[in-house]
Order: sequence, then C-alpha cells, then structure tokens
Amino acid sequence: MSEDNAAFARRLRDWRRLSGIKQLALADMLGVSQAAVSYWETGRDRPSAELLKRIDEMIASSSVGEVTLERVFTERQPGVMALYDLDGIRFMAASRGYRALWPGMYQLQGKSLERHLVNESGLMLANQALRRDVDSGKLALVSGVSDRHTDIVVDIAVRHEWTIRIRRFGPKTLLSISYDPCAETVPVGITEVKLFSDLK
Repeated sequence: MSEDNAAFARRLRDWRRLSGIKQLALADMLGVSQAAVSYWETGRDRPSAELLKRIDEMIASSSVGEVTLERVFTERQPGVMALYDLDGIRFMAASRGYRALWPGMYQLQGKSLERHLVNESGLMLANQALRRDVDSGKLALVSGVSDRHTDIVVDIAVRHEWTIRIRRFGPKTLLSISYDPCAETVPVGITEVKLFSDLK
C-alpha cells in the first residue's frame, strides 16, 4: 500500500467513524457497494478521481461545521479550557474560565504558539514518538501538571493539572485542553499518555 493510499484510507475511516456513518450508508451516498468502501478504508483500492473529489468535499464540509461547533462549545464553558489547532499549535478558542484566569494569554487567540512552547508542552512537541502517534491518529489523551506552557509571560504562573484530548476533524487535528488549578506541592511533569487502543 502506497503512502498516499494509506493516508487516504486512514482519513476516510477516521472521518466516517467520527461522523457516525456506517460503511453501507456511505456506499449508498456514493452509489457504490459496501465492499468498495471497505477496500478504500483498508487501502486495497482507491476511488475514482470523481468519487475522490466528492469524498473530499463531504469531509471538508462536515469538518468545518464540527470545528466551528468545537470552538463555540469551548468558548461557552465556565471551566478552564482551550482549543488549539495542531498545525502551528494555533490558539483557536478559550472558555470563560480560561479568559478569567489568564486574560493576557487569551489576547493571543488566533496566534501560533509552536515556537514558544516550553516545559511539558515543549517536551511533548519535541518527542518524536508522541508526535508520530498524534499524526497517525493513535494518540487520544495526554495528562500532566505544569506551571506554564509558553515562554510568553503575560499572566501569573498557576500550577495546574491538565488533560489534552486529541481529535481529528477531516484534515485538522484539534487539541482540546482542560485545566484545573492545583497545589504548588503537586510535582510537574507528564503523568499519563493514552492511545485510543488503551481506552477499550
């Protein structure tokens, strides 16, 4: 199986599962057999150029709506949460609790923070094995304790526990992070890494 076929197979399978669409239902939408969809998702075959274009349009249109919903949901939460696009670690949205706790960081919404990551966040980004698991869609959750995530100092440092949920929306990978202030005596570091296969 070529790299392109493998990437397409994974993208189609992930999108279909996240969208809650059965193989048979997708086959009916596209006017093909369920076996054809199965072959595409295992990389044994690839759709025609015309079908590939239709599939890409379906994924793109549903992904935009899902990303928008995820952003709006995050902004309305009373707890301390933030949403990032993995591409450049772009700060997409912050909850009401986040805006109250870190108003200066909230001003960086829309900015790429990739070059500014430090401590546990910087270590995660530099860890090639973790990055491969994120890129391949295997990594589901990462938890830890930190004081700061960037070298941009605009607010006071607050020791906090955090959990990152990693989700794919078509071609986008989003990082939804919840934060919970904790005692200064709790040691900093990455405390848990969970693959999707570990969640069963």
